[in-house]
Amino acid sequence: MDDRPEYGEVVTAYLSEHDEPFTVVTEADPVVALQTLADEEFDCLLTDYEMPKMDGLELLAAVQRRQPDLPVILLTAKGNESVASEAIAAGVTDYIPKSDLTDSPAVLANRITNAVERQAYSRQFETLVETLPGVVYRTRETPEWDTDFVGGNCESLIGYPADALVAGEVTWGADIIHPDDRASVRDAVDTQLESGDTFELTYRILTADGDEKWVTEHGQRVAIENGERIFEGFITDVTALKESERQLAQYSDTLEGLQRTTQRLLEATTPEAAAEIVIDGLESAFEFDTAGIWLATDGQLEPVAQTERGQTLIGEPPTYSPEEHSLSWTAFQEGTTRRIDSMADHPDRANPETPIGSELIVPLGEYALLNIGSTEPGAFSEADTERVQLWADTVTEAFGRIDQLQRLKTREEELTRERDRLDQFASVVSHDIRNPINVASGRLKLAAEECDSEQLEIIDRALTRMEELIDDALVLARQGQTVGETEAVALADLVSQCWGTVATADATIDCRSDAVIRADRSRLADVFENLFRNSVEHGNSDVSITVATTESGFYVADDGPGIPPDDRERIFETGYSTETDGTGFGLAIVREIVEAHDWAISVDDSADGGARFEITGVEFIDR
Repeated sequence: MDDRPEYGEVVTAYLSEHDEPFTVVTEADPVVALQTLADEEFDCLLTDYEMPKMDGLELLAAVQRRQPDLPVILLTAKGNESVASEAIAAGVTDYIPKSDLTDSPAVLANRITNAVERQAYSRQFETLVETLPGVVYRTRETPEWDTDFVGGNCESLIGYPADALVAGEVTWGADIIHPDDRASVRDAVDTQLESGDTFELTYRILTADGDEKWVTEHGQRVAIENGERIFEGFITDVTALKESERQLAQYSDTLEGLQRTTQRLLEATTPEAAAEIVIDGLESAFEFDTAGIWLATDGQLEPVAQTERGQTLIGEPPTYSPEEHSLSWTAFQEGTTRRIDSMADHPDRANPETPIGSELIVPLGEYALLNIGSTEPGAFSEADTERVQLWADTVTEAFGRIDQLQRLKTREEELTRERDRLDQFASVVSHDIRNPINVASGRLKLAAEECDSEQLEIIDRALTRMEELIDDALVLARQGQTVGETEAVALADLVSQCWGTVATADATIDCRSDAVIRADRSRLADVFENLFRNSVEHGNSDVSITVATTESGFYVADDGPGIPPDDRERIFETGYSTETDGTGFGLAIVREIVEAHDWAISVDDSADGGARFEITGVEFIDR
């Protein structure tokens, strides 16, 4: 750009002598030149300083407003050093005295090439800095840490624009670094700048909105100018990393606290004791204002344990029931953990005047409810909820174990009382009833020696019948519902043994199994003996009996008359018999022994039309 067309021709001639060809467009009018720059794309602007309408600096300012990235080289006449200095301050890319062109025409092409390359490099550098995941800076070690340059994602990190830092409107040391960290950061940086070593610091900052963030800063002293140490560095946001580390530490503390509490819970035998242990463990592992546990009792939730802070804050905790609407009862009934960020938003809370601002309500299965509260709204995060739920799952298992222990204890106490009653009954039968029978039998023998009467024979049969009833009653009372130590029992061997102890007349037995099962051998022998006796007594004298296994147990079948469907449930009742001389205890004893093994027994028709007693739930043992 020059107001003399002949000078443009000279410049074009200079450039044509260069190895790399240049495309040159010359304009004599600065206004026309601006329009040409807007219409076409150029790599560099070469302009004279002294021109009509506007000088070179005015043209530079106009170009910078429209195309700030375009390199501009200013040509100055001899003696215009002050103009060159002003041009540099205004941001000109380069300036060339016209006398240099006369002495060495090639210098023009080199300076243009260098200007274009520097501008391209500058644009690349700016793009790189702008895309950095953090902030780069250049700072002088002054009391306020005056900043000469800031690049990168400054505003997204601190909420202030980079210009505010460079202008001193905001300072990193006094305004950005967290007040609690300023002294330690300053001391650490000063120490490292003194030695010239690189430094790495992690500390907190406060953004323009007052948010707290964690950053890591890497820096190094790069120069000393006018007695001031200059250092440059890079600052990145590590808030997410710090939060992950914090949550990891919390989970570690949670697991350690839960492990200690679980060990103590193993010693608890009542839900009340377990609740106290849990509250004590929670108070050590979490930060909150109150926590309590309610036990599910008689259709309502009764408070049983509360932290000391909770007692001070709330006082006597309420009882929750379905009659009164409450967040706690609803959560327990639904079996779903609820996180209440603002208690004020829930008019159905149990206490309208509650000092609790936010709360975690955590059902512990069907056994209890855990409430954790804070006076501040929104005090519990999703991570807090997950950690508390981890505790809740373990505590629920502990309450389930205690409930099972209590049920077993209650059952054991019932069995003990039942056994005592049976022992008492057996004692009465053995002594108080059998003794008069023995006396009657003795007197009967004496009477038979003095007279011969058919009535005496009837009395003898009656006394014998009474002895049989007493024997079966004792078996039922003392042995029916109890099973001793189980062992491997070969069915074929036991069947053969039992068959030899029963009066079988002309009956036959066929055992079609070589299976081995786990059972109380003595009690299982009573089962076979009673079933064999039942088949012989109710069938023909030559009844055939079969013993065989099924997928889940074994059966005893015969070819006798069978059992009518209407009688199949009643035959197992104590004292029920279809025979006039039967005791009615045999099948009752069978059922008691079967159920004592945790087996089941049923009766149906056999393949030959007789009765088939099938026992299921049996454990087989591989040979």
